[in-house]
Amino acid sequence: MRRREVRRPTIDDVARKAGVGKATVSAVLNGRSRHARISADTARRVMEAARELEYRPNQLARMLVRRKADILAVVFQRGYFFLSWSSFTAEVMRGVSSAAVELGYDLMLHTRDVTDRGEADVLTDGRIDGALLLRDAGDPLVPELLERGFPFVRFFSKGELPDEPFVDADNVGGGRLATAHLLDLGHRRIAFIRGSDGSTASNDRLAGYLCELESRGVEPDPRLVFPILSPQDVPERLPDLMRRPDRPTALFVWSDDVALACIPVLLDMGLRVPADVSIVGFDSLEVCNRSVPPLTSVRQPVFDMAREATRLLGRLIDGEEPAERRILFPLQLDVRGSTAPCPARTNPSLS
Repeated sequence: MRRREVRRPTIDDVARKAGVGKATVSAVLNGRSRHARISADTARRVMEAARELEYRPNQLARMLVRRKADILAVVFQRGYFFLSWSSFTAEVMRGVSSAAVELGYDLMLHTRDVTDRGEADVLTDGRIDGALLLRDAGDPLVPELLERGFPFVRFFSKGELPDEPFVDADNVGGGRLATAHLLDLGHRRIAFIRGSDGSTASNDRLAGYLCELESRGVEPDPRLVFPILSPQDVPERLPDLMRRPDRPTALFVWSDDVALACIPVLLDMGLRVPADVSIVGFDSLEVCNRSVPPLTSVRQPVFDMAREATRLLGRLIDGEEPAERRILFPLQLDVRGSTAPCPARTNPSLS
């Protein structure tokens, strides 16, 4: 005996049950009620009818008709961002997700390596509507997407090309804030722990650090600009800097995640924070309040920046010309417990 096939409800069924036309049902289910001037009561009736009938739109058909996938890609620098999920990455994704839900988009995490020459082809093959890029300076993907007219926004990095939309922070100003705070506490041997050479954010923070030193009459020492790219590198790299006879009395670190990883390594070396070494991080993530000691940090509004970048991308996808395509957020310093006046004795015996 053949099993009787269950008929799936259609958009016509929803329209009949709600007492409206198909166009109204389509507008409500696609989140266009306000644009179509549909009343709240009518929208509620449509949603209730769809729920009672267990109506599910055919996503593939919707894509073909609307030429829109309702999916955004989040493109990080390397796949290991997802293997080593940091506090910063989590806050970025929280902001992106908040705006994506608000705009009616799903998200796709893009983890291909930057050396993949087919990367632009993958992003522009019709499966996604636009991309948020967290990539280093000089990335070849950016000019390719611009040439193809594909909607994207670079975030947490300054755009280098004239038409490149971006959302970033005033990293030069943030670098000056952190350095000025340490100088005000009497520190003169201040190291800057930098990130990747290709990171515009790290480079701008370095520029702010150097600018503030020079403006205060302190000669910058190139040996105190020290690269540590990730928290995992801290145990191996930091002792090389701190065992020097003229070691720094303060560290300005390019990210909170790296700064927080410095504290236990310094303690293992017999250096107390902040009695022997002061530390300033960057981002002022919530975890800074829970560290021991709580981390002084330049506050970068990561959630707000990620959310604003996603909203900007949504406007570009919709064909709007936003009032601003290049957005720079101001920064401020959150002073907590990891900074103190420069100690009189700077060379305790180290383990």
